Amino acid sequence: MSMSERRGICRREFLTILGTGSCAMAFNAFSQASSADAKGTYPREKITWIVGHQPGGGNDMLARGVAPFMQKYLKEASGQPDRVGIVIKNIVGGGQMRAMNALYRAKADGYTIGIGGDELHTNAILGGLDFDPFKLTYLARLASSSKVLLTSSKSNLNSWDDVVKASKKAPLKISIGNYGTSNHIGVLLFVEATGLAAKPVFFGGTAGSNSALIRGDVQLGFNSEDAVKTLIEAKELRPLLTFSENTRFSGVASIKDIGYPELAEPIKSQRYVIAPPGLPTELKNILENALKKTVEDKDFLSWNEKANLNMAPVFDPDIDRLVKNIHGFYKSKEKFLTEELSQKKM
Repeated sequence: MSMSERRGICRREFLTILGTGSCAMAFNAFSQASSADAKGTYPREKITWIVGHQPGGGNDMLARGVAPFMQKYLKEASGQPDRVGIVIKNIVGGGQMRAMNALYRAKADGYTIGIGGDELHTNAILGGLDFDPFKLTYLARLASSSKVLLTSSKSNLNSWDDVVKASKKAPLKISIGNYGTSNHIGVLLFVEATGLAAKPVFFGGTAGSNSALIRGDVQLGFNSEDAVKTLIEAKELRPLLTFSENTRFSGVASIKDIGYPELAEPIKSQRYVIAPPGLPTELKNILENALKKTVEDKDFLSWNEKANLNMAPVFDPDIDRLVKNIHGFYKSKEKFLTEELSQKKM
C-alpha cells in the first residue's frame, strides 16, 4: 500500500471517529504547530563570534557591546531560547587574518560570525588573503571611524597649512603602530594623493605610536578617531586634519576641505559583521534582523554613548554595494601599494 493510500485510510477513520468539524480543527492545529516549530528551528544553540584582536580593542569592544542585545533578539526568534547565546572568541595573529581564515572555513550554519574590516580589502590586493573576500557573507557594517592626522599638543604645528609649510623645509615623520596595517596603508594613500613630503615610522603598536608622538619623537601621527579620542580630550594630542567630509573638531580642516574627498570613506576603519560563504538566506535574514533591532535598542544606544564607537549601520542591499566600492578603490591603487610595500621590505 502506498503512503498516500495509508494517509487516505487514516483520514477517513479520523473523520468517522471525530466528525468532519473536529478533524478540520485538529489538522489546523497540527499545521500551526508545525509552522511554529519550523519558524523556531534557528538558532537553537550558542553562536561563536570571532574577533581578530586582543580583548579591549575597538572591534572587540563593539562585538562585546552588541552581543548581549543581539542575543536577546535571537532568543525571540528561537524555539529553544534557553539554549541560545553568543560567545566571543579572540583569534589573534596575522593582522586579523588568522581570524578571517577561521571564519571563512567555518560551517555556513549560522553558528559562526565574525567582525572584520578594511584589512580584508588591503590584504586581498596585497596577496595576504587565501580566499576571495566577496565570497564571505556580509551581514552589516555597524560602525566606521574616520582617520585623523595629529600632532603633540606641545608642537608648533597648529593647522594643515602649518604641516604643508613644515614639509617643504624637511620631510616629516608620521608615527604608525605597525607595518602593513590600515593606518600604514592610509598614510601611503594620503601622501601619494597630496604629495606631502612625509614618511611613516613604526613603533610596534598604537600605544607606542601615540607615546612617541606625545614625546615629540615624530611631528605627526595618524590613527582612527576613536583610538585617540581620549588623548585629544586630555589635550595630549591635537588634531590637524580629519579624513571625513565633515570635521567634528572646531577649526580643523577635513580631507574634503583640502580637495581630496575620495579618500574619506576608503581610509576609514570599517567594522563589518560577517559570516562564512554560502550562509542560507533565511539564516542571514534572522541574524540581520537581530542586528537591526540591536542598533535601534534604547539601552544599546545608551551604552554606545559611553563607548563612542561611531555607529554607522549599513544593511542589505547597501552593505554589498559599500564593500564593492571600497574594494574597487583599493584595487585602483593596487600597483602603487604593491610597489611601495615591496620597496619597504627590500
